[in-house]
Amino acid sequence: MANDASLERNTRWVQALDRILEVLNLDIEHPIRFLQIEDGREVIIVQPNAFTVSRVYATGRPDGLRPHGKDSYYEHFRAKLEAHEEEHGTGEGFELEPEEWQTLFEESFFRYNRYLLFAGIKRWENVKRDTDTNLAVTMMAREYAPPEIAWQSYQYKGYMLMMNSIAKAELSLQQDDTAAALQHIDAGIQKMGEFCGECLREEHADAENVTRERYLSNLLDFRADMESLNTGENAADSDADADADDSVDSDEADILAELERLLNDED
Repeated sequence: MANDASLERNTRWVQALDRILEVLNLDIEHPIRFLQIEDGREVIIVQPNAFTVSRVYATGRPDGLRPHGKDSYYEHFRAKLEAHEEEHGTGEGFELEPEEWQTLFEESFFRYNRYLLFAGIKRWENVKRDTDTNLAVTMMAREYAPPEIAWQSYQYKGYMLMMNSIAKAELSLQQDDTAAALQHIDAGIQKMGEFCGECLREEHADAENVTRERYLSNLLDFRADMESLNTGENAADSDADADADDSVDSDEADILAELERLLNDED
């Protein structure tokens, strides 16, 4: 049983937490608060249910830690890689210990949870930044880690590509630039097709199937929705629409043909 000193300390902690939650006034209608702190960083307080409260730093590591004085472990290990390249003129021979790769992958998982939050509140610039970083981590592992270690991260590249492409497209749509948004989705489709081809060649059929059936399908549906929206906005000019539809049909046929080629390319 706790002694009197422990009981007093615990009581103060709980009362302090209760006061903080009362001031934040989080509820089902307002489950998120954005707070700026003295060092300039933004912190997001989230209460997804009545019993769970989380704080997420909007930049750097989601938990706010600064390992080795860097914004993230990725920045720290990236600096080590750059120092290796400067010393040897190449990245060849660069290595990390298995536990260091695990640290990077764990950090990527934290970042993944953050960009899901950002996607939910439509902060697409942040989604783009975090998916860019996670893609950089998995490509770094692909190049320098043993295959069995790299695959722990690389198997999720299809999902990263989907979210990254959608974030870029949404940013273009915010600027009313549907053409640019379509280009971002088309680029994502092509990259995802290339990834599926890699999976098949390296006998990772399960990852290829998940990527094709879920993430690639989502991008194709996203593209179709944008095309429908674009067609509806320009319905008043039927002649122009006819020309645009022919172009869109041609572009989509080219994209799907290229995708089929990539998926079936065994060379």
